[in-house]
Amino acid sequence: MVDATNKPKQMTAYDKFEIISDEEYILHDDAYHNSEEETICENPLRDLEECAYCSTQLIKIENNTLEKEMHRDYCLWYCSYCRFWQARIYSAFRACMPPPDNWAYISKLREFDTNLPEGCSEELALYIRRHPNFLHFCDPKGFEKFVADVFRANYTNAEVLHVGKPGDGGIDVLLIEARGEQWLIQVKRRGSQKSSEGVSTIRDILGAMVVKGVRKGIVVSTVERFSLNARRDAVKAKMGPFGMTVELVDKDIFNKMLDPILPDRPWLDPIDEIDKEISSYLADQIPSDNQLYLWQIPNLFN
Repeated sequence: MVDATNKPKQMTAYDKFEIISDEEYILHDDAYHNSEEETICENPLRDLEECAYCSTQLIKIENNTLEKEMHRDYCLWYCSYCRFWQARIYSAFRACMPPPDNWAYISKLREFDTNLPEGCSEELALYIRRHPNFLHFCDPKGFEKFVADVFRANYTNAEVLHVGKPGDGGIDVLLIEARGEQWLIQVKRRGSQKSSEGVSTIRDILGAMVVKGVRKGIVVSTVERFSLNARRDAVKAKMGPFGMTVELVDKDIFNKMLDPILPDRPWLDPIDEIDKEISSYLADQIPSDNQLYLWQIPNLFN
């Protein structure tokens, strides 16, 4: 399935269960528009306090209300960090009305090849949030393209191009501000989880900046930190006669930059199909993820 730009359409994956009784649940695989059904005899939902993937405290919202015309019972469990969610939705009208709807949803990660096609950055961001060490083993070229997607999501007023290729002088991504100033971005996917990024990387990008006549650059690395000498050279470059800026983005900073690329309350659309009023209630209870960013890379363009 592709969208209007002919790129793979991003979809939020989930299992959908019709609850027949306490001992009978029918799995509907229609989240992918298939007709397959499977009956299971165990409640698929668990009353979790922490996310099953990342151990973040879950947001839990529940309500059991008997109104004039219907009985509405629902519960949502939601992780604002990795976007795991599960829900139980029950709506029963009184006599002479449609039969009751009783459904359960559990989000899941979609399976994919490590060589992701373009347009699947949302799925990859979700996977990284739940499996952070994947950054050290993913395809380096694919990671460069993903970094470009992440910067594109964080800086919507800038043009971001993936330019990494043999003979590129160590530059993998080019960011061009709305006013035309260029930033050279070098991407380092390191296999070690505890290594630091050395000073040679800073000197490499400074050399490329001199050759290309650009005064601003960014190093994105999957390491936990940059070495003391690397940080010192970045400071010296900025204070030097040419005023060259090199921003350092380590694993933690990059992880926080994933927020704008993650799905915004992925439970809204599935629940909206069952009960628009419940979906509206839950949307009021949990603000947009776009308002919950804990951190965003400083505005480089000031």
